[in-house]
Amino acid sequence: MLQITRYQKTRFWALWDDQELVAVVVYKQGAAELLRRLAAQPPAAASAAAQAAAARQAQALAEQAQAARARAQPVSEAGAAGG
Repeated sequence: MLQITRYQKTRFWALWDDQELVAVVVYKQGAAELLRRLAAQPPAAASAAAQAAAARQAQALAEQAQAARARAQPVSEAGAAGG
């Protein structure tokens, strides 16, 4: 849960996500805006899952491209063997 508190004994404001410090800003209004924007973001778990799926898809496409290149290359070793 995101919350805004004073940062230690300073005039700055801290934005916390549970026990994790997210940001320290000068103005409370800036901290509130940052909190609003972060709250509007999709959850990190969903974002991480989407990135993992995209990485798997990219890997599969790379393997398909490599297999296609291997099939497209002429067999030069048969001609060089003196057949």
